[in-house]
Amino acid sequence: MGELSRRIPHLRSRALVLPAIAVQAIAWLVVIAWPGAAPVWLLYVLAFALAMGGPASMIAFDHARTHNPAHRLSTATGITNVGGFLAALIAIFMIGLALDLQGAGTPDTYRLDAFRLAFLTQVPLWVIGWMFIVIERRKTRMLLGLDEPRRGRPARARD
Repeated sequence: MGELSRRIPHLRSRALVLPAIAVQAIAWLVVIAWPGAAPVWLLYVLAFALAMGGPASMIAFDHARTHNPAHRLSTATGITNVGGFLAALIAIFMIGLALDLQGAGTPDTYRLDAFRLAFLTQVPLWVIGWMFIVIERRKTRMLLGLDEPRRGRPARARD
């Protein structure tokens, strides 16, 4: 993923990050929807998909370095780091809460169906993350002059 990111710097989010999110979401949804226990081969597919998340998330740090002034790099890197951890903590909290609300809060009360429902709490995070990547990508590309503002909207003055 690093080599691809280097070769296509202006397409990183669209060609690497968004597809990585899609692959992860699809793999999760297939595992969740699988009737009965998922087969081991499918869990390997899920593990591979989830392993793409680390390298894909590192692209965010490169974006922060590339598109922020030098005097704001530490703040931009910090916000990037906190954003990823916050999303992970929200996902963990929501999965745990969903398990508790279903009465599956301890290993003695775990049920496969409870986990299926609990893991679905990740869907809003995927959608929100995807949506903000698309929105901020567009804004950044317009700011850099790589894309034109949409028709019907007045162009903002640049400093």
